[in-house]
Amino acid sequence: MMARDGYERGMHRLRFILPPPNLLVTFEAAGRLMSFTRAAEELNVTRVAVSQQIKALETYLGVLLFHRENRSLSFTHVGKRYHDEIVASLERAVRATADIVGKPDSNILVVTATTGFATYWLMPRIGTFRHQYPEIDLRFVVSDRYLDIAEESIDIAIRYGAPPTMDVNYEYLQQEIIAPTCSIDFIAPGRTLRPEDLETLPLIHLDGPYDQQTRWQNWFEIHGRKDFRLKGGITVNTYTNLVQAVLVGQGFALIGTPLMEAFLASGKLIQPVLAEPIKRRSFYLATPATRRPTLAGEAFISWIREAFKLSV
Repeated sequence: MMARDGYERGMHRLRFILPPPNLLVTFEAAGRLMSFTRAAEELNVTRVAVSQQIKALETYLGVLLFHRENRSLSFTHVGKRYHDEIVASLERAVRATADIVGKPDSNILVVTATTGFATYWLMPRIGTFRHQYPEIDLRFVVSDRYLDIAEESIDIAIRYGAPPTMDVNYEYLQQEIIAPTCSIDFIAPGRTLRPEDLETLPLIHLDGPYDQQTRWQNWFEIHGRKDFRLKGGITVNTYTNLVQAVLVGQGFALIGTPLMEAFLASGKLIQPVLAEPIKRRSFYLATPATRRPTLAGEAFISWIREAFKLSV
């Protein structure tokens, strides 16, 4: 009973101890973005208003929360510790409120990936994630264009190629490795080939905005066949059409892991040419640096890491 009385007395004093909630919200945004200007844009107020609210909070607490130096902003020691505690408290308040008012936004997860990754890696495996987390509402944005994940409210992106670093956190997943690949039904079972053997076999070419490593001419030159002249064949301008042509037995294409991992593991596709594969660019998992992943986002990130057998 005494403990309960103490709790009630403490809660009764909240309005005399806690700063006004709007000051804490502004402090959270300014500390997360490390910018009064960007915090003002996010909160839809002026920069002056943010600066005044931070000053009011510092006056209320009797301490400095930020160092302000030549347009740069950094926490004081006390400010960093206070920000960590405020963020944790606000996140708990958001989760508690969301549980009451209905389906929480934290359970909505927006993921973007390239067409190839979404089609051949993500969708065949996503059922395992859905089974583990049926309460998460997954929304996919499939695009071969690099979307601005912060501007377009995307939680997680699977990127291909050298990552930029501005406003985005990147985590390496796996390097793509390509080699001449065909359907199991395209050549005799157990047959192996040399690079020169491909000169008389149907080849499938990938045209469009792809780098030279995807070109057969480049592959032949790497493997000592610089004088080879490409003959007629099938040319497509999308990765999915390239893969489909291989699957239905139209010839060889330069494709490989990780996107073709399931087809290669099942034996539906094979790589029978005795030649060193080509290492290409890598896949990365990207999240906005300006906000922390939600619980749903953390679950998806853990699932991706496990699928790629990554440790952190």
